[in-house]
Amino acid sequence: MRVTITGINFKYDNGYNEEYMGVELQYITSGFKFTNNNPVEITKEQYEQNKSNTNGLRALIVDKKLDEANVYINDLNQYKESLNTD
Repeated sequence: MRVTITGINFKYDNGYNEEYMGVELQYITSGFKFTNNNPVEITKEQYEQNKSNTNGLRALIVDKKLDEANVYINDLNQYKESLNTD
């Protein structure tokens, strides 16, 4: 299994003459049964702590995707429970 970072976009809230506020990471995956390659947004602080550590950036992507998957699973479980209203 692998996460490959394909792009890093800096997010500017107050124009390009100001400091960036966050980062959007684009990536592709291989070897996973479930794929969701939507970009992930991380904070400036997260990026600064990991900008020279590709595995750290990959871990941030995985953490974000795990959070999203947990929300999805909870939503599915709630929906399933709503079907049992006999």
